[in-house]
Amino acid sequence: MSQRSEALFEKLQAPGALKALIGESEDADFDCKEWPRPDGRKGTIAKAACGFANATGGVIIIGLKARRGGDGQPDVVSDLCPVPDANGVKSEALDIILRCVEPGITGVAAQVVPEAPGMASGFVLIHIPEWEGTPQRSRVDRKEFYVRVASGTLPMEYFQIADRFGVRPRPHLTVDLNLDAPVSNHPYITDRMCRFIRLMLTNHGRGIARFPAVRVHALPHLSICQASHIGPLPIWPVSDANAEWFTVRGGANDVVYPGETLKIASLVQLGDRRIPNDKVWGVPATQVITEVVCDGMFAHRQTFQITEAY
Repeated sequence: MSQRSEALFEKLQAPGALKALIGESEDADFDCKEWPRPDGRKGTIAKAACGFANATGGVIIIGLKARRGGDGQPDVVSDLCPVPDANGVKSEALDIILRCVEPGITGVAAQVVPEAPGMASGFVLIHIPEWEGTPQRSRVDRKEFYVRVASGTLPMEYFQIADRFGVRPRPHLTVDLNLDAPVSNHPYITDRMCRFIRLMLTNHGRGIARFPAVRVHALPHLSICQASHIGPLPIWPVSDANAEWFTVRGGANDVVYPGETLKIASLVQLGDRRIPNDKVWGVPATQVITEVVCDGMFAHRQTFQITEAY
C-alpha cells in the first residue's frame, strides 16, 4: 500500500540524497520541516503524520528548509538545515506521533542521517505508512483530521471523514508503463519512427476500484493510440476535454478487482524522421506524468522517466 513512500524512505538514506532534493518541489510523498520551536512541535509533527497516514503514506524530513512557491505552486526545497542532536530529535518526534495522534499509527519507522560520519548533527527521516482503518487525527489544538493532498496537508472534508469511518476495504490503484514493444515505423506518419508504451493499471488495495480513471499529461509527441490493428485499444472511453491531459475513464460497470492488472491503452511516442542512408533511427528520452483516481481513493500522481531507444 505504501511501496512508493517506503522506497523513498530507503533512497533518502543514501549519501547525498537529501542535498539532491534542493530545488525540488514538495509533493504527495515527502514534507520538509525545520525543527519547530518547542511551542509548535506537537502540532506540526502530529499534523504531518496524520496527513500522510490518511493519504498514501509519506516521509517527513526534519532538517530541510523549504521556501514558498508562487500562487498555487508547491513549496520548493531551498537549503539544508541540520539539527544539532539528530538522535534526540528523532526520539522526540516519535514520542509526539505516539502521544498526539489517535487512534495511533502502526508501522512508523525513523532513521537518522548524520551531517557527516560520526557527527551528532544531521537529519531525521520519518516514514508514515498509509493507514487502512478509521482516520487518524491530531490531538493537538482543534483535534483536526488531516490528509496529504499533492504538496499540502489539509483538514479533511466531512464526506472524507464519513467515508473512512465506513471502514469498507479501500482500493489503491497505481499506473505502470510497459516498454516491451520495439521502436518501429509510425502507423500514420510516413518516414517517422515511434514506440508504443503500454499503459497498465493495477489495484494493490483490498477494495474493488469503481469508476476508475487514468489521465496522462499531453505532450506534442505523445498521444493515445486508437487503431484497432495495433492495440490494445483504450478499454474505456477517451476524453480530451482538458487540453493539458487526455483521460481514459471507466464507467459504473468498469471495475478493477484487488490484485488485478489491466492493459488499458497504448501511448504512441513520436520519434525521429527516417533519413535515407542513415541507419540510426529512434525515439528520444521523455517524461510521462500520470494521475489515477477512483471512488474511495484520492488522486495519485506518478512521473516516469523514459530513456531514449533505437
